[in-house]
Amino acid sequence: MSAAPAVAHDVDAWGLVASPLRRSFEHALETETVRLGETLPWVREALARALGTEGHVAGRRWRPLLTLVAAEACGGDHRDAISAALSVELTHTASLLLDDLPCMDDAALRRGELTAHRRLGSAGAILLAVGLLGRAAECAGALPRNGDAVAASWGRTIGLTGMAGGQAVDLAHAGKGAARAAARRLLRRKTTVLAAFAAESGARAVGAAEPQVAALSRFGRDLGWAYQLADDACDAAEDSAAGREASGCAPARQARFLLNRAARALHASALPDHGAAALLACGRAVVGSMLDDVS
Repeated sequence: MSAAPAVAHDVDAWGLVASPLRRSFEHALETETVRLGETLPWVREALARALGTEGHVAGRRWRPLLTLVAAEACGGDHRDAISAALSVELTHTASLLLDDLPCMDDAALRRGELTAHRRLGSAGAILLAVGLLGRAAECAGALPRNGDAVAASWGRTIGLTGMAGGQAVDLAHAGKGAARAAARRLLRRKTTVLAAFAAESGARAVGAAEPQVAALSRFGRDLGWAYQLADDACDAAEDSAAGREASGCAPARQARFLLNRAARALHASALPDHGAAALLACGRAVVGSMLDDVS
């Protein structure tokens, strides 16, 4: 199989889709930050820093945007999936707060700023993360359509068979070599399940049929893993430039393979053609631009 990605190289389609969706999402996230800050005024700045609102540095936001693109790809209105997108971003932010803790990665900086535990202490960062997870569960369950199913999926995403379990495997195998078999699959879920939930929840929020929901979940899973592999490839390129020994087995090639597989799966799904095209443009913008830097 050719290593060339099946996803179109022209990402203008993603720009046309993402710009209004991002504006809509950023407005909703700003509103959410203010609302939470009104309940606990002293925590508002910490929330704004963590979530990248009120002038603080934001992440790429590709996961919540994937939720909104998925909603429209299934023929729905992205506004019906805003609550699901908020759930995705709050969950992602909480996971970063926890990952940065001294007992995890012990990171000093996140997006160029001191990490939450360096500013608030470990207890403060943990409580902030738990609060965000609680609100994420509320947002998932509050969807007018299929809120119960989305909330149940959120629980599996964050739980011991999802992100928490994957992180546990990661910690258990730190410095001990690669995990194997079932443990390796669980470790992979640390990265893939949130992207799968992002796509699935967008579909469910607009009442998509189960075949479409399943197709979107598979796409999100492949995109999440391709993103991690592309990130690994970028790290390998930096290591090589610095004279350090590269690790991993051709992560860029694996990421391109996953994009190809995702493209084939979407074309074979019951999604409208324009929906599949928008999702593939999303995949190209998220992963393809990273791979261009290591080609």
